[in-house]
Amino acid sequence: MKRMQFLVVVMLVVAASVASGCGGGQEAPAGEQVAVDGETLLEERCTECHDLERTTSQQKTRAEWEETVSRMIDRGAELNEEEKTVLVDYLAENYGP
Repeated sequence: MKRMQFLVVVMLVVAASVASGCGGGQEAPAGEQVAVDGETLLEERCTECHDLERTTSQQKTRAEWEETVSRMIDRGAELNEEEKTVLVDYLAENYGP
């Protein structure tokens, strides 16, 4: 019986972690230091919901990257305005046409 209770608790913790990782607002998580470079933001924030190849295989203009990042924020990516700008700049410079 204790094993079953333990498994239920573990499953609840995992479910809560997944739900909080892909949902939320536009601010960086409380108590977490703001990443200062686009590569770190890409690796830490974008891969919470999909793999890097999905992003790095694209070639978009700055305007297209801005639209994509805004759409991801609307879907729950946790980026504040400063981080959004840094990420869009990085993506446009490294994954532009």
